[in-house]
Amino acid sequence: MELIVGKAELQKELQLCQGVVEKRSTIPILSNVLLKAADGRLQIAATDLDVTILSSCAARVTTPGGVTIEAKRLFDIVRSLPDEDVHIALQENNSVQIEAGTAKFRLLGLPAEDYPTLPSVNVADAYTLPLNELKTMVSKVKFAITHEETRFQLNGALLKVQPSKMEMVATDGHRMALINFPQGSTGGGGKKKGTDLTILIPRKALDEILRLETGEDGNVAFGVSENQLFFEAGDRRLMARMIDVNFPNYMEVIARDNDRKVFVDRERLLATIRRISLVANERTRAVRFDFAPGKLTVSSTNPELGDARETVPIDYAGNPFHVGLNAAYVTDFLSAVDTPSVSLDLKDENSQCIGRPASTSEDLPYDYLYVVMPMRLA
Repeated sequence: MELIVGKAELQKELQLCQGVVEKRSTIPILSNVLLKAADGRLQIAATDLDVTILSSCAARVTTPGGVTIEAKRLFDIVRSLPDEDVHIALQENNSVQIEAGTAKFRLLGLPAEDYPTLPSVNVADAYTLPLNELKTMVSKVKFAITHEETRFQLNGALLKVQPSKMEMVATDGHRMALINFPQGSTGGGGKKKGTDLTILIPRKALDEILRLETGEDGNVAFGVSENQLFFEAGDRRLMARMIDVNFPNYMEVIARDNDRKVFVDRERLLATIRRISLVANERTRAVRFDFAPGKLTVSSTNPELGDARETVPIDYAGNPFHVGLNAAYVTDFLSAVDTPSVSLDLKDENSQCIGRPASTSEDLPYDYLYVVMPMRLA
């Protein structure tokens, strides 16, 4: 294998692989990227056996061939090279010589034949969706995915494609984030009108979706083939092994009788909660919210540290009440919202809080809803 490739293009594709490569794998070759040169392209692949990324870049290929090289080391070396074309040549015993300008490296690799067989998918029957819509959905719900590895059914975000909308939801059992683009499927969001698709996308694949870039059409193709989910954008294809579990019936947990509606400035409330939570219990992150006409008092008491309180003006004219909420869960929501103010739908101290962007459908192209369960305050 011998080729010449632009440094910037190679660095960009290698950086894309860093999130997929296994850092502490018991299978050494999974720490490598697979390089294959043929037909004027350098193909690059990385996998952890659950998530796989394939990409390529233009190259002047003198001798076709393949090899695997440690991903992080190769990326660090390419990033450090001078801004000149990179010459890569496979030598004896799977060693690879890398040159740019007067810099020269030799790295020990492993045979391309030893790399795991990469999954193949049929993309002919794919759905299409504007990549920016998919990234918006991912960014609005990803933080609500559970960090408990044993709760397999919650270790991803559920994507539903329907003729009337595209919807994504994630939950950890204590809070839930839900977003949908009402016109997603008719505005390029679903190739097959009238056909539904429901898939659970693993957390790691969601991280990689945010790194994808599109070609000129701005779309991503996605679907299911065999036991693999796939997302294809431009010259890049992301694949993930399907999580075969039943996602909870999330619509049942959304309260319909929260009759107290509060409007509050998003950034003001976000800053206040961040300050007050500095003295909150580090394990529970519990903060008290006291609602009264025209004002919200956010407070926290910690027997080991002390206490804090701050008042925020709000648009509310009902009877006073209070609720305990996890400060981190509320700040995650406030950080994800794009509008200047938010609405909070509440009922009492034992009922969930439902947050939404305070906007009209003309302001945002999507509907967004966030549910936080209440906490008992000591």
